Amino acid sequence: MHMRNANIVKSDRGQIMVIFAMVLPILILFAGLAIDVGILYVTKAKLSTSVDAACLTGMKNLTAGQTIAGQLATDMFQANFGPNPPVPTVTFPTDAYGDQQVKVTATANVNTLFIRYLSQWASVPVSALAVSTRGKLAMSIVLDRSGSMTTDGGQAALQAAVPIFVNDFDDTLDSIALMSFSSNATIDFAISNHFKTPITNAVKNMNFVGGTFGTGAGSNVVLLTDPNAPPMSMAKLQDDTILPQPGQNLVKVVVYFTDGLMNAVQDKFYCLGSSGNGTTQTLVNYGGYDLGTNDVAFLDPTCSPNSSGGCLNESGHVSQWTDFIPGSSTYFVYDSAGDRCKDKTGAYVTEFTPQQPGKCGDGYAPPCQFSRTNVTSETQYRAIQTAIALRTDTILPTVYIYTIGLNDINHPMAQSTKDFLAQLANDPAYPLTYIKGQPAGEFFYVPDCPGSNCTPELTTVFQTIAAKILLRLTQ
Repeated sequence: MHMRNANIVKSDRGQIMVIFAMVLPILILFAGLAIDVGILYVTKAKLSTSVDAACLTGMKNLTAGQTIAGQLATDMFQANFGPNPPVPTVTFPTDAYGDQQVKVTATANVNTLFIRYLSQWASVPVSALAVSTRGKLAMSIVLDRSGSMTTDGGQAALQAAVPIFVNDFDDTLDSIALMSFSSNATIDFAISNHFKTPITNAVKNMNFVGGTFGTGAGSNVVLLTDPNAPPMSMAKLQDDTILPQPGQNLVKVVVYFTDGLMNAVQDKFYCLGSSGNGTTQTLVNYGGYDLGTNDVAFLDPTCSPNSSGGCLNESGHVSQWTDFIPGSSTYFVYDSAGDRCKDKTGAYVTEFTPQQPGKCGDGYAPPCQFSRTNVTSETQYRAIQTAIALRTDTILPTVYIYTIGLNDINHPMAQSTKDFLAQLANDPAYPLTYIKGQPAGEFFYVPDCPGSNCTPELTTVFQTIAAKILLRLTQ
């Protein structure tokens, strides 16, 4: 009985050896397959990383031309892949909207270690593809051309930096507008493509004189046909003319440059003069003074200031404008005939109605007296409200705002200028004024003006902004 059981055990051992001998090649094959698959996976991952980097590099360098962009993309692919890289294929198609794309493909042949004994698997091709689509750009550039920028207080730096900046963008695909302001505001180039030459010429020929009417309209209605509206509101109107197609990546931007705090605002007043009846409203820009005086200047917003700060009308003559001195017997003149503004009751107009709730800048209740303190406070409030409207449009794409402050670091208004411009941009680096949930822009400060470092510093800032915008276009 025991001998029979022993024979059975011996017989089972023999069967296991036979089964093991039969299964061993299969086990080895599966182990080899796992190793080969691992090699293929690593190669695929390396290819994917390399084509992604190449695609982004090609997109970032499109403004240099497709030949240079393609070569730089290839160089980046090879640098990421490492030794013995395959040759990538870089092409530049367009999508259904006509937006520029960069397409990079690459294939690497992997020599297998184990499954190569099956002839059809001796070498396995592994491929990767990356496509980057460059969105369309609608951008308004708003430039300060006030008189404080002369004698190289920023004029030369701005005229050098802006042409380089606009050259970073695609003259055919992108749409850019230019507007500028001093005591009045103008649209120097309405938003369109083929912008490089006209914007370069417009900046070159700017006349730097006058105050700082750089604000927005706040809650006031701005007519689309009004060419003399507050510049931040004009920027919104310009950007809003570019509409995205369904599913299209459209990036909207405002780049705002100034060398100081805004100090002028725009309103309509009923002015009863020697020939008026008080039923027609007169559009007036008023303010224009920085720290050091409490005066307010009044001038016609439809004409540009001349070299002495006056205003040239259509005939080329100096239009009447006046200073209002709080507490004196002066009153503002609103037309070239020298008429002083009176309301419907015949009383001289000495106050304005602010949009800003609460008290006036001087602490008194509205309506606010014409004074530099009150006007500057109202100007900043309207600008902030306009910036919020730019960032929170519920119908059109929201706008990213980049602001640049140009000023002497020792200027008494340097810190307040920085804080205010950071608030306009909604810069997260300034947490006291940053609004979560709204598009985050960025504020840049250039302190060394006037000075030899002004031009290179301002050029660097504009180039930094260009890089940030181009990155948004490819996301």
